[in-house]
Amino acid sequence: MKRDSFPEVMKHFGGLKDPRVVGRTHHKLFDMLFLTVAATIADCDDWEMIILWARERESWLRRYCELPNGIPSRFTVSRLLQRLEPEALHKAFAAWMKDIQEISDGDIIAIDGKTQRRSFERAPDGKGAIHVVSAWLSRNRVVLGQLKVEEKSNEITAIPELLRLLEIKGALVTIDAMGCQKDIAGEILERGADYLLAVKDNQPTLAEDVKLTFETAVDEKLLYTTTLDDGHGRVEMREYWQCMDLSRLRTAKEWPGLKSLGKVVSYRFDNGGCESEETRYYISSLGRGVRRMAKGVRGHWGIENQLHYVLDVSFSEDRLRVRKGNGAENLGVIRHVAGNYLSGASHLKYSVKKRRRMAAINTDILQSILGI
Repeated sequence: MKRDSFPEVMKHFGGLKDPRVVGRTHHKLFDMLFLTVAATIADCDDWEMIILWARERESWLRRYCELPNGIPSRFTVSRLLQRLEPEALHKAFAAWMKDIQEISDGDIIAIDGKTQRRSFERAPDGKGAIHVVSAWLSRNRVVLGQLKVEEKSNEITAIPELLRLLEIKGALVTIDAMGCQKDIAGEILERGADYLLAVKDNQPTLAEDVKLTFETAVDEKLLYTTTLDDGHGRVEMREYWQCMDLSRLRTAKEWPGLKSLGKVVSYRFDNGGCESEETRYYISSLGRGVRRMAKGVRGHWGIENQLHYVLDVSFSEDRLRVRKGNGAENLGVIRHVAGNYLSGASHLKYSVKKRRRMAAINTDILQSILGI
């Protein structure tokens, strides 16, 4: 099989440096990465299931892999993923997405973190649970890139590094309160994008001033819109206000490109009554246009409701107990690869979980998902 017939991602993964000793390997790096990606799409979540599936599908795998010594053991595959350099895998993933996903003006890129809850080690000197920051393209529901937050660090240092891996020109980048930092706002602007950052008490002066601005603003100076969603037995109404007056912000000049403030009040109704109410505040480099701000706010929630939910429910990420070496982080990248392919399989009118099961049963469906 010619290399140009492989899935696009494998063209980037094929250039990764093999961490194993030269001359002492029985299985090719490319083969093991390909079967891991294919098996993960086909409803396999751990090393044992990946290899059991590969043994059953060996004849199909040989269309694309050499497999000179047959299917490797689960220990061989797990050791490879434990030793493979995560940074190189992250860069290869981001390069793949740059090649296949063009960013359009007005696209919403949501950035948020998620912890792999069972990736920690219980020993007193063991590693903590892995926390990964991901960039999510709302329009196509795909991950553009991800980066692990280093231990004894936080998202504030990881987000700028992630932004440098991505192509974001023309997009609106949305981040929750942890990412509401001047350096991050500046990095987004330098890369040709706009920002919409949530404001909470981690920036007490800013939060106080934004809240006071809306409490004292004259209605005629505010831009307003509302949205109404009905589903899952609930009605959700959201009211959005945008204010261009920054005069009450004591730190306004310290924020690069700051042009507007936002306020969102969300109401949830159940059985005819108001079940909950929540108010959120934002700062943004967006000019006048409350509807674009509203689209950004709603687009950001997609990373929680679609990406993180799918990883936990469809890929069982929070139940996986992969801990040694770089295994958990690298397998997380593989899950994002699988998730992107499954999200792109719009010809299958089913949920991601059902698409995975169909791919496990039928290799023709798996091939259609992979685009080969």
